[in-house]
Amino acid sequence: MKTILVIEDHPEMRANITEILQLAPYQVLQAANGKQGVDLARRQRPDLILCDVMMPDLDGYGVLHIVSKDAELSGVPFIFLTAKVETTDFRFGMNLGADDYLTKPFDDVSLLNAVELRLKKGKQGQSMNISTQAQIKLGLAVQQLADARDQLCENFPSQEHKKKQVLFRAGNSPSSLYFIRRGQLKLFSTDRLGNSYITGLYGAGDFVGYQPLLAATAYKESAEVLDQAEVCVIPKADFLYLIQHNRPVATEFSRMLAQDLANSHDRLLKLAYQSVRQRTVDALLLVQRKFYADRPPVLTLTRESWSQLVGASIETVIRTLRDLQKAGLIDLTGSQVTLLDIDRLSRLNH
Repeated sequence: MKTILVIEDHPEMRANITEILQLAPYQVLQAANGKQGVDLARRQRPDLILCDVMMPDLDGYGVLHIVSKDAELSGVPFIFLTAKVETTDFRFGMNLGADDYLTKPFDDVSLLNAVELRLKKGKQGQSMNISTQAQIKLGLAVQQLADARDQLCENFPSQEHKKKQVLFRAGNSPSSLYFIRRGQLKLFSTDRLGNSYITGLYGAGDFVGYQPLLAATAYKESAEVLDQAEVCVIPKADFLYLIQHNRPVATEFSRMLAQDLANSHDRLLKLAYQSVRQRTVDALLLVQRKFYADRPPVLTLTRESWSQLVGASIETVIRTLRDLQKAGLIDLTGSQVTLLDIDRLSRLNH
């Protein structure tokens, strides 16, 4: 069983982290301050250290400095726990040799993912928290090279996700960049009344979750699997290091952000000025282009997802789909929508 040292001066936070890790299950060592943490690490060498940054007497940076100079502990993966999200703080910690950053508040999934990833990777063969081979593959994959994208998950761990499984939730702090190797995802926002609206669709070859990583903010949207998916998980530290040191990668993600902004602006205009019928047609064509461009135009989404994509009630969307069926443009069979005449559908909104 792997042993994890948790150095955290807040008792409730320390107890909560410990409970989550023990359920995983890991053996957990606890220290209430930096001095205790260093002493405990030297007496019982852990497999990984989780350490708060802001602590009295000896802070997290001091702990990392001492640990990195100790021949017996220098190879132990080190993850900071912090409420600080400034880029300068992140860079300072990374330059000291930290492997990752978890920004408070974080959920149990983010914590366990970060721990699992670092235990798998360790430090052997890494250069500034990312191996040369992995750095090359990620950099090339971002630049739209198909062969590199195919091999990306050979260098970073991938996880299988079932339909309706949530990848991350709005309000949580991001810990990873996600790459979809197979399957379909939706990003959605929920208002105070519980109404949800799909803000983006993502499929094989897409990166998800980079906006809050770059902005150093919590997720503003949630991500849910539409179909069984295989998702490659790239630690935040590795992604941000590459952004800071690889100009083509930074340029490509800037392009993605600009395209996201343009798409959001276009969808807001349509939501404000188009009829439900027009928005329903747009939703059908969007799903067809995104997920079924090279396959027969038989679309499968839940009624809830169609409603969230169109921005109207389920009843209104179903009624509109039936009207399109009567017009001979589509066919409805359960949750499947078959596009019978894509050209005519395309002309409806022009």
